[in-house]
Amino acid sequence: MLSAVRAIGFSIGAIILSAVLLVLALPLGEQAYLAWFALVPIIIASRGKGFLVGFASSLGSVLLAARISTSGLLYVHKNFSADSAWVYSGFGLFGFAIAIAIGVASERSNRTKPAWWFAAIATLLEACLLVELPAHLALSQYRFLPAMAIASVGGIWLVSFLVWLANFAIASLSGSKLAFAVVSAACLGFLLKGVGFHATGQEHAFATLQIHEAEDEKIQDMHGIASKSEPEMVVWPEFSALGMVMSNDTSWLRKISRETSPFVTTFRDDHQPLPHNVAGLFAAGVEVARYSKRRPFGGEKAMHAPGDIAVAASLGVLKVGLNICFDSCYPAVIRDTARVGNVNVIALPTIDPDSTNDFVAAVHASFTPFRAAENGVAFVRADGNAFSQIVDPTGRIVAETDNGLKILASRSQCEPRWTLYRTAGDWTLWVLGVLTLAGAIPRRSKSDKESSEPKSEAVPLPTASE
Repeated sequence: MLSAVRAIGFSIGAIILSAVLLVLALPLGEQAYLAWFALVPIIIASRGKGFLVGFASSLGSVLLAARISTSGLLYVHKNFSADSAWVYSGFGLFGFAIAIAIGVASERSNRTKPAWWFAAIATLLEACLLVELPAHLALSQYRFLPAMAIASVGGIWLVSFLVWLANFAIASLSGSKLAFAVVSAACLGFLLKGVGFHATGQEHAFATLQIHEAEDEKIQDMHGIASKSEPEMVVWPEFSALGMVMSNDTSWLRKISRETSPFVTTFRDDHQPLPHNVAGLFAAGVEVARYSKRRPFGGEKAMHAPGDIAVAASLGVLKVGLNICFDSCYPAVIRDTARVGNVNVIALPTIDPDSTNDFVAAVHASFTPFRAAENGVAFVRADGNAFSQIVDPTGRIVAETDNGLKILASRSQCEPRWTLYRTAGDWTLWVLGVLTLAGAIPRRSKSDKESSEPKSEAVPLPTASE
């Protein structure tokens, strides 16, 4: 009876500890080093207890993490004016990937499987989330520059695999080795925090507008203020020009660009039966380029038709790629844009659903450094709510805002960098698929091999008398 109580207590403690570590590791918590062992408690507590126990315990831990996140208890950034539904939805969807992976690891028959096999499965499960709402354990590393260097080689997938691998490998240890591995992972994270590539080339000035309500006069006023610093491009949030474009007439926007700095904004075109959500680049009274959003988000699918072509255009010495909001969650979409000529900066108008503590905006923003590092291009991201960013081609965040009405202005190098990921694409997923299949092949244990070997009986040697 006492042993059963201890086991239950240990499991509950593991659920709580992993939830706390996960919240601190993800965006807003900003303790990236914790992600390398955040799931170790729940993996250990579920080991050998079967898929259902591992699945339920992990999902419970993730949902508890969502509750802690909405409380704001562990965050410096707090905002309780929004609904928590999006936070629970995001954690819940990601929780299924985590729960299935740890559930597989909890099966007694899989106890002899290597850590890399479980890590490969977990990363492939994350890839399955591309169907609806992408999420990755790697997003915890968006400020960790060594992770950005790794992403330039194998994309966000390789970073996720390594973080998962660390969790499963550390969980396989015991006693002093376990403690040593956890401390080592934490210390290594601190020591390597600032180690990464450095962007090169000439600096260029950019600005973003961060405004939630799309009031035409207010946006024009903010754009006028931003233009005073003479940026080469200003990016407005998604849907910020809906009231300025009627029946596909962009004359008002062209007029604004004639009198101020070039800018990128979004509006609806007149495509039938559904309009596109388009981003337009305006400069010197001309609409230089137009791009149709390729990945409508959630209910937007019923409002807008998806585009299917990557777009980039020249703006002075810059080659500007255009994407919109949810596009940035999909590596292949951004990779297509980066491959259009010699793109060196991507303009990204966004607006995220209102969420408690602006958690959704923070998570969405964490994709941007990865996309920059993967493709070796700078990003100028303007959000309607929070965390607008200017990111250099190495994935380093040059400048960013918190929440509220803001103008962000900064300079960044924009010399494009060659990356293996931009050239080879999602090669990591193919390798992980092969590893998963290879690890699934049953292997006989040493005792099985010994039992299957033919046994020979000793034959006595003849004696001299014989």
